[in-house]
Amino acid sequence: MLRPRGSPQATNRDLVDNEEVQGKSEVPVVVYKAGERMQELIKLWKEYESSQPDKSGDFASNGPTLEVRIPAEHVTATNPRVRGGQLWGTDIYTDDSDLVAVLMHTGYCRPTPSPPPPALQELRATIRVLSSQDYYTSKLRNNVRSRSWGAGIGCSYRVERCYILKKGGGTIELEPTHSSTMEPTLAPIAFEKSMTTRAAASNAMRQQRRVQEVTIQYNLCNEPWIKYSISVVADKGLKKPLFTSARLKKGEVLYLESRSSTYELCFAGEKTMKAFQASQQQQNSLSQEATEMDNNKNNKSFLFSIDVFRWLRWRKPLPDHVTNVDKTDSDNSIIDVFRWSRCKKPLPQELMRSIGFPLPPDHVEVLEENLDWEDVQWSQTGVWIAGKEYTLARVHFLAPN
Repeated sequence: MLRPRGSPQATNRDLVDNEEVQGKSEVPVVVYKAGERMQELIKLWKEYESSQPDKSGDFASNGPTLEVRIPAEHVTATNPRVRGGQLWGTDIYTDDSDLVAVLMHTGYCRPTPSPPPPALQELRATIRVLSSQDYYTSKLRNNVRSRSWGAGIGCSYRVERCYILKKGGGTIELEPTHSSTMEPTLAPIAFEKSMTTRAAASNAMRQQRRVQEVTIQYNLCNEPWIKYSISVVADKGLKKPLFTSARLKKGEVLYLESRSSTYELCFAGEKTMKAFQASQQQQNSLSQEATEMDNNKNNKSFLFSIDVFRWLRWRKPLPDHVTNVDKTDSDNSIIDVFRWSRCKKPLPQELMRSIGFPLPPDHVEVLEENLDWEDVQWSQTGVWIAGKEYTLARVHFLAPN
């Protein structure tokens, strides 16, 4: 379960440790309690901040240290905080990350459900309190996966030392190991489940209907989003205000995620173009689509996707391929345009609302702008933007307050 370094026999280091146990060390000492947050971390950091008028240089990386004594019965993978995945970051962790989970992630001890050896009295870890980080990364180490977090919090910490205190005296130094053996992770199944419900007990045998379950996934900031499905982004009903393009024009922003990136689709304004040009553009688009269908008669999945695209378009009459046409004169039309961007890093929803959305230019990388809505084509697995496919996993609409 534990990874020793060196000989378990007592050494000079043991004598120093015994002196520290007797209270001769100035490092604050706390006892680990399963299921409780270490409030001492925030207290120490606030005291350190107030005592340091100059916050430049190595201020953020040279915070105070704290010794935590962990009773042996908690050093196991069955610890509720370990099983609950209370672990955010890699090497540097959030102040609410569980210390036992951190020690398993860093490799000081193995994540095993076996009880600790009888000779082990307790585990002691020295941690250094650090400033909050802009972003905490997720990583699989030693069969333990930490979680990512995209917002600064009170403070952070890292483990600087860990050792075993044996019953009867003596210590054993432990050292971290980093193993990234890939293990299967929990992932949503590729198809939707269904369940059968009955309208009422009186007519249970006559009325049965299948109700599709909604799959909730956690996004890159560990917030609940909806699993991507074409039904989520398709137009709702025949009323134009319920069209997806109309929702974006009213101020909503559509955020979509792949397995590693977050994308933003938003309304970008209007542009003026010749009415003849708009009509000709629609004719060319439909002609090209018809040609592709004729050339792919034996490809059923392709035909299905094309049928879906046509289904999303059929409500708009030919002259109104433009999402919103206002004739300024007999020759010009005003059409809506949209922007497709990649977020530079995942941000939690609360922070995005404080920044404002659509996100400002310093938070996104614009991939396509001045998009006609016909350039955005949805499929069962993702979206085609100006002819390029993006495979999607999650989707979320953000509306103004």
